[in-house]
Amino acid sequence: MIKKLIYILILFLTCANFTLAQPQNAGIEYNSLEYSFKKFNIKKVLKTADTNMLLFQKAKTESDKKKYLDAAMKNYYIATKVNSKLIDGYIGLARVYDAMKLDRLAKEFFFKSVNIDTYNPRVNFYFGDFYFKRDEYLSALFHYKISYQNGYSKNYELNYRLGIIYEKLADIETAKKFYMNALKLKPKNKDLYEKIRLLNDINYEDSQYYLYRKTNKYVP
Repeated sequence: MIKKLIYILILFLTCANFTLAQPQNAGIEYNSLEYSFKKFNIKKVLKTADTNMLLFQKAKTESDKKKYLDAAMKNYYIATKVNSKLIDGYIGLARVYDAMKLDRLAKEFFFKSVNIDTYNPRVNFYFGDFYFKRDEYLSALFHYKISYQNGYSKNYELNYRLGIIYEKLADIETAKKFYMNALKLKPKNKDLYEKIRLLNDINYEDSQYYLYRKTNKYVP
């Protein structure tokens, strides 16, 4: 963990392209650094970052994954410096730290993003993913619902994962609703069709699902 944090710090300092100033010149150097960030075209920076994030997700080797993730992190960081009020750079850094399994830092930047735009569907989708991957389904559900209600209702992955969560929470009827939504978005998904068929075959009121549902409460 310590090595990772040191590495991140070094990368940030490198991407900024500055050398440490003498103490008496620190304010001048800081202002110069901040000014240099303003010269970046934020749309290009974010596009480069997003492209590298996609390449990271598709990469097959560890060296390629590291290369693309480093590039994504550098550009997302620059984006936060170019415009500290724009949410995209913070979401990107949160996703990078999530991929690196640096949970504390990932949550820090997710919360920073949420504080900028509480109902932003994109940040809540990725924040939900963060919890979903760690089997924290109630927290995932909280953010997924915000995302769903604010523009992501037609997102296949969101509908599918909501179906999974509700199935795990033993709410089979709601699970089927979201699985059906997902199937409408990808009607050729045979595995999803089979999953819905199996859920339809459950004798709901006599099943363990129903008994669990009656005795366990959750926050929908």
